[in-house]
Amino acid sequence: MGPATLVLPERLDRPSVEALRVELAAARDGDAIILAGADDRFCLGMEFESAASGLQADMLRVDLQSFACFLRDLLTAPRPTLALVDGAALGGGLGLAAACDFVLATGRSSFGLPEALYGLAPAIIRPALLTRLTAQRLNMLLFTCHARGAEEALALGLVDRIVPPGELQQVAREILRQFRRARSQTVIAARRWNAAAIAEALDAGVAETGAALASETVIAALRAAASEEELPWTR
Repeated sequence: MGPATLVLPERLDRPSVEALRVELAAARDGDAIILAGADDRFCLGMEFESAASGLQADMLRVDLQSFACFLRDLLTAPRPTLALVDGAALGGGLGLAAACDFVLATGRSSFGLPEALYGLAPAIIRPALLTRLTAQRLNMLLFTCHARGAEEALALGLVDRIVPPGELQQVAREILRQFRRARSQTVIAARRWNAAAIAEALDAGVAETGAALASETVIAALRAAASEEELPWTR
């Protein structure tokens, strides 16, 4: 059976994340898992406007836990994973890309963590980001609130290879052929190495993010951003 491709939505919410978890579970029978975006972007991360509109804390925590479970499923998937980034990968979208074994990007892609603009930290995606970044580089990416281009992301370790948009699928097929060299039991064994630590870190991230989203300062910042036509990280 060939690779399974999961197409990410522009913004992640509970219904879309739950659908992705179902697709990911079904992909266990394939020989690899691909994450891709659509419409000239990869994924812009979690939809937090519901927090700004006064969503109850227990419902918000369910949303966050759902995303954390999908990230855990991806980090511990029994098959090799490949992210095809052609456009913006921001916030949770960047976390999903970082969770993959190989990140293939085009030169028109961008990578960033805009959470700090609202007073948030990327606590849930931190375990995935730290598989690719040092703690210092993660802080630099977070504190500047500035999206990096593909070349800089490659230098940081967020991207493994850059190709022209027209070659994305061809190069992806070449990488997948290399992935097939490893027997499935080897991949499964490797996933077990840090599974417990990943689960613990994700649970802590859900708690931290839930607490931050209960802050009036954060809620006010999210409301202000939602009312503006220009995205705050583009200024």
